[in-house]
Amino acid sequence: MRIAAAAAPFLALILWTLPFDGHACSVCQPGDPIFSGEGASAQTQGSFTVYLEASQSWKQSGALPHHDEGPHHDEHEASGDDSEENYTRETVLFASWTPLDRLTLTARVPYRWILIKEQPFAARSQTFRNYGLGDVSMFATVQIWRNRPILPSNWIEGRLMLKAPTGTDEDAIDGERDPHLQLGTGSWDWGLGLASGHKLERASINASVFYRVNSEGGFDYEYGDVFLANLAVTSDAQHAGGLLGGELLANLGLRGGAEFNFRLAEKDDFRGQRYRHSGGTIFYLSPFVELPVGEFENENSPWIRLSARLPLGNGGLNGQQREGYVFSVGVRLGF
Repeated sequence: MRIAAAAAPFLALILWTLPFDGHACSVCQPGDPIFSGEGASAQTQGSFTVYLEASQSWKQSGALPHHDEGPHHDEHEASGDDSEENYTRETVLFASWTPLDRLTLTARVPYRWILIKEQPFAARSQTFRNYGLGDVSMFATVQIWRNRPILPSNWIEGRLMLKAPTGTDEDAIDGERDPHLQLGTGSWDWGLGLASGHKLERASINASVFYRVNSEGGFDYEYGDVFLANLAVTSDAQHAGGLLGGELLANLGLRGGAEFNFRLAEKDDFRGQRYRHSGGTIFYLSPFVELPVGEFENENSPWIRLSARLPLGNGGLNGQQREGYVFSVGVRLGF
C-alpha cells in the first residue's frame, strides 16, 4: 500500500511532463465511464475500492463563435479558418462501495486543467487557461443476473448515472466567455446503460453500452447526447506474463489487454442553433497494462494501470474536428 501511494504521484508526474499532444471535453470522451475505475463492476458485498487516474488529451475543431456574436446561419460555424485547440489534463478520483449484495455505488470526482488556443483567421492566436473542480458524477450499478452468488464468472448489470453541475460554467476567462473553457457544463445530466462480464480460463471479457442525455447549461450551451459501446479483453496475470516474454513477468503478475471503443454523439446546441463542428462517430483502440503492487492473487492488492486511447481515424466526425491520443495512468486500491 505504501509503495502504491508513493508510485501514484511519480507516475502522474511522468504523464504530466509528456509532450502535450495528445480530446478534450469530458462529456464526449469515449470508453466505458467506470470500467477502468472499478476494473470490473461485480464486487462482493462490503467491498470498497478507490481508483485515482491522471490523463491528458487534445482536440482541434472549428472555433465556436463568441458569446456576443449573434446567429447568422441555421448552424453556428467558424468564420474563415478560425479554429481552437483544446488541451485538457484531468485527475479523477473514483470511489466504489458495495453496501448491499448486487448493488455498487460509484462517485467520480474530477479536477481539470484546460488550455485553449484560439487561432483567428488573419490574426494572432490567443491562449486561455482554467483549472479547478469539474462536474461530479454518481453511478449506481445493479447486477441483474449472475451465474453464482460468490465470485461470479458471468454476469449482466444495469447502470444509472447522474451528473451534478459542481464545476464553474459561466466564468469569463481573460474576457473570453467560451463554454469549452469552463470546468463544468452547468447542467444536470443523466444516463442509462448495460454491461456484462465473462471470465475465461486465461482472460476476461467485459462489454458495455451506455446512453447519456445532456441538458442545456452555462452560456445557453448544450452538449449533444452520447451513445457509447465498448468491448474489453483482459488477459490473466500468468498468461499475459508468458506471452510477453517469460517467467519473470508472469511472477510479477503483469497483465494486459485492449479495449475497442465506439462513440456516437449528436451535435452540440449553442443559443438554439447547432454547432456544426461537433458530434459524429469515432472508433478507438485502447491498449492497457496493469501491474499489481503486492500479491496479485489478492484481489485487494493495489494495481497500477497504464493505458493509451488511439483514434482510428477522424472521418466520421462532423465539420472541422480532429481528436488525438489520450494517455492515462492510474492506481487502484481495494479494501
